[in-house]
Amino acid sequence: MDSGGLVLKASSGFLPSGTLLEPLIQISHEVASMEKLPFIQDGSALWGIILTEVISNQFYVLVKEMRMALDILPLSLLNILTTDIREQVELFHKQAKRADLFVDPKELQRRGELPESPLDHEEEIRKLEAEAQQLAGTGGMRRPEETSVRGHLPAYDDRSIDHSSSSQSMLQNIPDEFRCPLSLDLKRILGQKLIHMALVPNYALKSLVHQWCQEGSSSSASPLERSNNQRETRESAIDHISAAKAAIDAVKMTAEFLVGKLAMGSPEIQRQAAYELRLLAKTGMNHRRIIAEAGAIPFLVTLLSSSDPRIQENAVTALLNLSIFNNNKILIMAAGAIDSIVEVLQSGGTMEARENAASAIFSLSMIDDHKVVIGAHPRAIPALVRLLQEGPAAGIRDAATAMFNLARYNANKACIVLAGAVPLLIEQLMDGKAGITDDALTLMALLIGCPEGLEAIKKSRVLVPLLIGLLRFGSAKGKENSITLLLGLCKDGGRELQVDY
Repeated sequence: MDSGGLVLKASSGFLPSGTLLEPLIQISHEVASMEKLPFIQDGSALWGIILTEVISNQFYVLVKEMRMALDILPLSLLNILTTDIREQVELFHKQAKRADLFVDPKELQRRGELPESPLDHEEEIRKLEAEAQQLAGTGGMRRPEETSVRGHLPAYDDRSIDHSSSSQSMLQNIPDEFRCPLSLDLKRILGQKLIHMALVPNYALKSLVHQWCQEGSSSSASPLERSNNQRETRESAIDHISAAKAAIDAVKMTAEFLVGKLAMGSPEIQRQAAYELRLLAKTGMNHRRIIAEAGAIPFLVTLLSSSDPRIQENAVTALLNLSIFNNNKILIMAAGAIDSIVEVLQSGGTMEARENAASAIFSLSMIDDHKVVIGAHPRAIPALVRLLQEGPAAGIRDAATAMFNLARYNANKACIVLAGAVPLLIEQLMDGKAGITDDALTLMALLIGCPEGLEAIKKSRVLVPLLIGLLRFGSAKGKENSITLLLGLCKDGGRELQVDY
């Protein structure tokens, strides 16, 4: 069978053991072991033809797994690789990206013609019987006493493989990927109460089950027709299954490897490892969980105090990305990160680091208990107000959204007002360049609910005309918050309010 020209060897003598390449070695050994399958070398040639598509799918899945592992492999950090090995790995990566699911049409055609061909070779009969004995009871073939193979060729559609319409037969032939990995039973809805609502539909598995059901109900169609009609669906489903299967082990190994570099590497290596974790933490909830389980959070918190601006920036951004996973919020706070994050927010080496520190405060403060802790920090809110004054548009937006989250805890409202946020928010309403008009109005609508906020807002002589203008031309959200502010001003101290027209 054509392997697409993939020639990378997978032996411990070729790739260094004990490194991030171990998953590749294991997957490659699986590819190599396919050459020893009994139905390819010592088994029935007829059975091998029947399973041509299955074998091709298996090979394709393994190649896709290796490609996924190489996609996230930080080759630049693997100093143990020689130039020759690095070039061969890169070449293999390119070849794996080009690999397609391919079954020779001639083999499919021969398979479709098998039931019409007489079998004259005793050796082939013996091998078929051996295959039947080996697979008896597994759902792959009927037992020899149920269907004798001696004297005639078992038909592909209803004799060599059990495709009967009975539900018991269908249950026996369920592919392994449709079974529960623990009980090996067919996956079904149990009707139990969910412990959370973070549900992720498994469209890949749904597609494969749908395809399997179609194949069971369309046995009248020839194998070639079924292959042509369903190839696109199967290839897409295999892509998803392969990606999911390869990602977990590869990400675990990558995260552990990078955390080791954070702990023991030079500043240059730490900078690159933090950057790799920063990128990896952007790619999904599972990756964020795996990175945290690898122990990355305490080391990233330590790197927030680095004198290297890029290390600092990569570390705070990685923590921001990790904090999107709720359990990581707790781990980050437990690691004592808030002091260092506030330090980066206040005097970070780059503006991007300061902006992402503000975003990290916003993310961490999604948990109510964290609103209390962050608001009580003596420098957190003043640092956000300073970013609101000094930052570019993105920084101003990050600071405003972080303060909005903190202001949802009543005790923090007065702190935000006393830090000087109200005049800066009104300036943003007048300027509009940062594009945070709605955010500024939303925050002010919260702040007017405390006495300090009301007094600060009443001091502005330009706010009421601005709010009246927003009632005419603002967004729906802006109009709603403008009404809230005007109502608050009218109810409490409207007579004393001075307005410039």
